[in-house]
Amino acid sequence: MRLQFKIVLIFLSLAFSALGQDSIAEQEEKVPQELIYDIDSSRTPLLLDKDALEGYKNDEAYHYKDLEEQRNWWTDFTNWLSRLWQNIIDWIFGDYEPGGFVSLIIQVLPYILVASVVIFLIWMFYKINPGARMMKNTEDPKLFFTEEEELIKTADLKSLITKALEDGNYRLAVRYYYLLILKSLTQKELIAYEFDKTNSDYFSEIKSPLINSDFKKVTHLYDYIWYGNFEVSPESYGKAQHSFSQLENLINKPS
Repeated sequence: MRLQFKIVLIFLSLAFSALGQDSIAEQEEKVPQELIYDIDSSRTPLLLDKDALEGYKNDEAYHYKDLEEQRNWWTDFTNWLSRLWQNIIDWIFGDYEPGGFVSLIIQVLPYILVASVVIFLIWMFYKINPGARMMKNTEDPKLFFTEEEELIKTADLKSLITKALEDGNYRLAVRYYYLLILKSLTQKELIAYEFDKTNSDYFSEIKSPLINSDFKKVTHLYDYIWYGNFEVSPESYGKAQHSFSQLENLINKPS
């Protein structure tokens, strides 16, 4: 709507300017013009040499011919636009021939419109093209952490375990305890934690037979409780917590 309003304003300003110039032209026509003849000057009219004119006619350098434009889709398109624009101007101004500043505006306006359309299309392509935004500076990878990664890399898991136990959510406490084990193994450089690794990957990385054996035990326990949606009672949690705590002490045991 704002664009249409601006176009209307442009056309109105051109129309008022044209009316103003018509009024000025009419006033000038009403002023009588006096013809003054020069009868006292000693100047004589320039005489043309017919032989010289014939020489120019026979000189190839003075033979001017209109070059025939090679037609293609681009010239056909630009000619069509030119005719369309001229029809619009004729519809607006009729038989009036605009001059001066108005004529300049009319000549430049098509290029402004074309440039505006091109800029608009580029802007639209940028808005709907996700690839353009992906070319920007990449964000900190931490922003793309999974929940598990976020907990292992940044959270105070022991505090989360305590909070889960206070809420009576023993199943969630088991999850936090298993993540604490993964965090301890990573800090001790016994495994290289990655969220898309499988349990078998971690089993193959742990070289200590004792730690490997206990880690397999708590992993199977965690899978059964967490992924099996097993309801954990305080007594069941106490048994699981003993296995987790034993492995945690083993991992952090000074070598």
